[in-house]
Amino acid sequence: MITSRNAGFFGIAACVLFVAAVLMFGALRPSYSHAKNTISELGALGTPNAAPWNVIGFIVPGLLLAVAGGAIAVSVGSNRSRTHTIARWLLVVSGLAIAGQGIFAAEMANGVAVVTSWHTKAHFIMSLISGITWIIGALLLFTPMKRNSNWCGWRTISIALVILAVAGVFTLQGRLPDGLAQRIVDAIYFGWFVSMSLRLVQLGGKRATGLAT
Repeated sequence: MITSRNAGFFGIAACVLFVAAVLMFGALRPSYSHAKNTISELGALGTPNAAPWNVIGFIVPGLLLAVAGGAIAVSVGSNRSRTHTIARWLLVVSGLAIAGQGIFAAEMANGVAVVTSWHTKAHFIMSLISGITWIIGALLLFTPMKRNSNWCGWRTISIALVILAVAGVFTLQGRLPDGLAQRIVDAIYFGWFVSMSLRLVQLGGKRATGLAT
């Protein structure tokens, strides 16, 4: 049985695992720069340790985030409204799309993505889906958070992180090295999941309805 508390730990674990994997696999490549190189390069087809990175860095964290995202929406929603249901599945899909980036690894040549490759296109689509579904899902939870006494104090944090992420996507590219710009936006994304997952843990062992059978 998956409880809200367990799902919260899953969300926190996903973020810790992702960061640790980025640091560890980046360290295994002497020429890799966290400021210049994108995270996808760690799992690009044909690169050293690509397979283990895609599993540890993308697939496992993504699956954990899918569970946590669904539990967050279930905990926030005080009723079975259509908006609540959509938000729940969008957050689940966001996590699954992170996992999808590991399943569909990008193809790169000399550190540059081969945009004509279907592998790269699928990888970029998964990345786009993970971001868009999270943004919409988090925004849809704003009103339910306001109505839920357990979550009303967290809606400002949630909306602030979404706004920062959107602003980062449109303002950081071209002004900062690609790797650094990507990591700042990713930090906001994972920061949202950590914050909301911590709240799940605080709320205790209530069953995450709909996630357990």
